[in-house]
Amino acid sequence: MSIYLDEKNPGKHPPFDDASPDIVEYVRYLEVIAGKSANTAFSYYCDLRGFSRFMKRRRGLVPADTEIKDIDPKGLDTAFWGSVSKEDIYEYLYFLNRECGNKKSSTARRLASLHGFYDYLVNQVNKLTENPTASIKPPKQDKVLPKYLTAEQSMDLLESTQYQSDFPERDYCMVVLFLNCGMRLSELVGMDLGDIDLEQRQIRLFGKGHKERMVYLNEACVEALQLYLAKRNTMEGLNPKEKAVFVTRRRKERISNRRVEQLVTSAMKAAGLKGFSTHKLRHTAATLMYQTGNVDILTLKQLLGHSSVGTTQIYTHLQEFQVRAAIEQNPLGTVTPEKARLDTTKRAAGENRVENNADSMDVEEAASPMEAFEGVANDGIRVDISSMTGDADEDADKETV
Repeated sequence: MSIYLDEKNPGKHPPFDDASPDIVEYVRYLEVIAGKSANTAFSYYCDLRGFSRFMKRRRGLVPADTEIKDIDPKGLDTAFWGSVSKEDIYEYLYFLNRECGNKKSSTARRLASLHGFYDYLVNQVNKLTENPTASIKPPKQDKVLPKYLTAEQSMDLLESTQYQSDFPERDYCMVVLFLNCGMRLSELVGMDLGDIDLEQRQIRLFGKGHKERMVYLNEACVEALQLYLAKRNTMEGLNPKEKAVFVTRRRKERISNRRVEQLVTSAMKAAGLKGFSTHKLRHTAATLMYQTGNVDILTLKQLLGHSSVGTTQIYTHLQEFQVRAAIEQNPLGTVTPEKARLDTTKRAAGENRVENNADSMDVEEAASPMEAFEGVANDGIRVDISSMTGDADEDADKETV
């Protein structure tokens, strides 16, 4: 079992042993048998430890005024898990909402962790006969459209990576891949040199649950990768056996998720963009592909590596500019109260007819909101990178990892 959140730096995280034996065994099952990623297993582990603390206080196993964070989650056996009732689960959900202030999505995730844990105890290892979570449904989620960058904002972001970074070839390449391929942060960080095939213009990615998929590269991605790899392969002190595509400038090792987030945040700030995270670049890629690339929802599902088309479905609701254009093209959209008065005389004479002028509508005008995105699907989102000299400052102090 991968018992650390960060497999590359195991000393940063304690092993998954600060919980009851059943929980530890379940986490092992998630990674080894169910094929879940280390991040997913760690999330379930944290959720179940939180539930353990809550139940200890609810059952009076610790003083009532003990802070949840101070309660030891260990010491609960299988018999205890079997004594948990549906009422306990509902009280826990209420606690998450009222006392912890969890969002509906966070509460739903913690309930999913309990669903999985009890399903394991009942159906996988047969330690229990009843599942108290079986009929409990997650809270209804609010429909929130994903936030994304416009094409113009994306260009500004790419420009900023060339001027605020001490390793512009690398940072520009990462942002280009985010914006054009829609890959997850973990997928980009986990890329190895052997996963890239520039001749076939494709990259092999390993998504959630170690699921493998191929992502095809447009011209912008190929150009950015060639520029970066040329610089990477000539880095002084780089171990020839290092397989990671993206490496740190100082330590010459695989870059971390956190470092990528820091670099993207800095580039966003330099571009004057606020409120966007690294994951929003994935939303941006998905949105632009759906809006401008004539991509159907099933193809987009495959491109993004979603396990369910329901996850991808949200991008079908993002074409606000098309809805706005359609409303503005309504022939009644400019009618004022004065113009709307009916001429009863002409109506009586049969002369008051509404002519069908649909054929005379300017179709090009209706499509005008799309013009800003023309060419994006084929050529990719990129900017002029000829200014990259490749001789960026070697000052290692600028990079923290």
